[in-house]
Amino acid sequence: MHMRLLLIGIIALFMTGCSMQKSSDVDQSKFTDMRLNKPGQPQKPKQQTLSPVRIVEKTEDLLGAPFKDLGVVAGESCRQTLQDPPASLPAAKKRMAIKAAYKNANAVLLHECQIVTGMGCYQSAICEGSALLITQ
Repeated sequence: MHMRLLLIGIIALFMTGCSMQKSSDVDQSKFTDMRLNKPGQPQKPKQQTLSPVRIVEKTEDLLGAPFKDLGVVAGESCRQTLQDPPASLPAAKKRMAIKAAYKNANAVLLHECQIVTGMGCYQSAICEGSALLITQ
């Protein structure tokens, strides 16, 4: 009888001791010290500034200009429901240019743009081109 009480007491102490340990899966290095901020001045998130990207539609416009091909980029405009505005080729070109800017390109040689149906959209405008860095 005394052994059972002793065993129950040891188990209870063991469980209490384990529950008193603090364990956290949160990485404390991600938190900043609030005292470093001046009151009344909110911090602005840092944004990457993108350079403007020119869309070149004819290969003749690149003659004589030295450039580096940075890879293929594509942009899409999707009409998901019938209530949404129609898919737009200019919007697809703009998204393609934004993706080229993230590759540090300053131009895009347009391969093709087309409006298609399917792929999760009632209507999609898709443009594809090569991101270029033109050096002058």
